[in-house]
Amino acid sequence: MPFSEDPAFGSFSDTPKIEFINTPGAPNRRVRLLEAFAYTDPDGTVWDAPKGSIVDGASIPRALWTAVGSPFDGDYFYASIVHDTACERRDRPWRDVHYMFYRACRAGGTSPGKAKIMYLAVRNFGPRWPQPGLKLAHESFGLRTQALMVPVEDAIEPVSQQEYIERAQHYLATHGDDAPLEAIDVYASGAQ
Repeated sequence: MPFSEDPAFGSFSDTPKIEFINTPGAPNRRVRLLEAFAYTDPDGTVWDAPKGSIVDGASIPRALWTAVGSPFDGDYFYASIVHDTACERRDRPWRDVHYMFYRACRAGGTSPGKAKIMYLAVRNFGPRWPQPGLKLAHESFGLRTQALMVPVEDAIEPVSQQEYIERAQHYLATHGDDAPLEAIDVYASGAQ
């Protein structure tokens, strides 16, 4: 039976069937999907993770793990599977992929406040890529470069990732789970 804690945010195809990939000398943080898995958002868009996909929760910034746990610990595990797969494919805009993660977290039972913090963390510190189908100016002149994948954690930030998350948690503790995303983000960023 498909798991969905809040059907207003969409639903999952089923319980994911996974196997951990043993990597000698390293923690078992990678899993392989033994069957196809999908999340359908409230708009009817299907976000699939094909059989054989390998995911490790890497699309969730490590600084967030301190606040909410590793990608395989929480009620956001299902969301991390489809998010990792979408981040690997990069065939949809990164903003859409990260917002899907928020909705999938909510569908999986993540509380509103925790889902907001997780969404803001992946939106601000997760992977980004060029708009799919957008031809970059240098490509028009026949120049080739390596595919652009912006490692946001290397960018100059007004506050560190950990400080951002702590400030976002503080704002939610003060204003409650109904606090608007924009207000949380402005406060957590240290913007005045």
